[in-house]
Amino acid sequence: MRKIVMIWITLCLSVVAFACGSSDPEVDGITGATEQPGSNGSGSATSGKRSLVIYFSRAGENWQVGNVERGNTAIMVDYIKELANVDVFEIVPEKPYPEDYMECVRYVNDIEIPQNLRPAYKGDVENLADYDNIFIGGPIWCGQPPMIIRTFIEAHQSELSGKTFVPFGTHGGSGVSSYSSLIRSYFPDAKQLESLGIAGTDIRSNASKTRVENWLKRIGLDKESTSTDTDNDMEKAREEILQYLSEWCKAMVDADTEKLGSMMADDIILRHITGQTQTKQEWLDEVASGSMDYHNIEQRDVDIKFVNSETADVSFTSIITATIWGSNGTWTLHNTMRLARINGHWIRVKDDYTSGINQISSTPSADAPEYTLGGVLTKGGKGIIIKNRKKYIRK
Repeated sequence: MRKIVMIWITLCLSVVAFACGSSDPEVDGITGATEQPGSNGSGSATSGKRSLVIYFSRAGENWQVGNVERGNTAIMVDYIKELANVDVFEIVPEKPYPEDYMECVRYVNDIEIPQNLRPAYKGDVENLADYDNIFIGGPIWCGQPPMIIRTFIEAHQSELSGKTFVPFGTHGGSGVSSYSSLIRSYFPDAKQLESLGIAGTDIRSNASKTRVENWLKRIGLDKESTSTDTDNDMEKAREEILQYLSEWCKAMVDADTEKLGSMMADDIILRHITGQTQTKQEWLDEVASGSMDYHNIEQRDVDIKFVNSETADVSFTSIITATIWGSNGTWTLHNTMRLARINGHWIRVKDDYTSGINQISSTPSADAPEYTLGGVLTKGGKGIIIKNRKKYIRK
């Protein structure tokens, strides 16, 4: 039974190691000027995922900001244009809103909202089908987006269906969650990326520009994430990771501990489905001793998710046939691992996973017990739990 128990622990361990608030920003240019999408030549995301910023912004007197030539949201769009590959369409009212702040508030609060108006706007977007990602933003007026935003959405509701939306805007303390809610009311099943709202009183600061930059990076729509060079780099990285997994399989079958050691960080802690852990050196020593003899390893359904250009989370299914402590079996396991490119080479690094492996199925040798999918050995109806390399029979 000791051999059987060790088979389970070491296989699990070794397979893990193998796991081969916003206000009214303003945009550059004169407030109220419309820049038709595609006019700047840099708006196409080179990955083929093009992004369009649709926004409304009001110049004139703004709350706690004073009289400005460009509205608060326009400034925010300026940052987005500088930091992302986007085209821009500004919603410009045919009838301008009052420049005086209190007069504008009274009009919106007493007339536009109660009468559920749809203010007309100048020009239009004729090529919405060319875009995958749609930024929609503006100020918050009386706790909600201006009604003119609804005018645009309703004019293009069928064309906007199926797009990925990015809500944003400026506010006086309320945040911009109402933009997310507005989008959801028209497109309940649409994908929405993280929204960003910045107070109008803060939008003209370097800190706000940095917030926009970090936000674009988080949602993967900054220039670096969407550039052609980045796409090529990611494809190259993907091929390198697949090669890494292939070399890892071969090194395990060849019991090449020198190679295996070079492919893992020294502080790696290997975990298996029972929660048992093992250091890098402990595992390598067992491979070197021949107590774990891997005959064949196959990998399937590899999924690579890049955290950034130098780090990736990898998951895959592995089928391992091995003789461990004299007993043979075949195990199908789902593995997760984190890889990082260090000094030009991908290696497995320490991660925060509570478990790097889950058993899908097993085919142990005739003298071995059955195995549950939860990682607990069973025999005669009793569970056998592995802890500190000792077995405990669950009563």
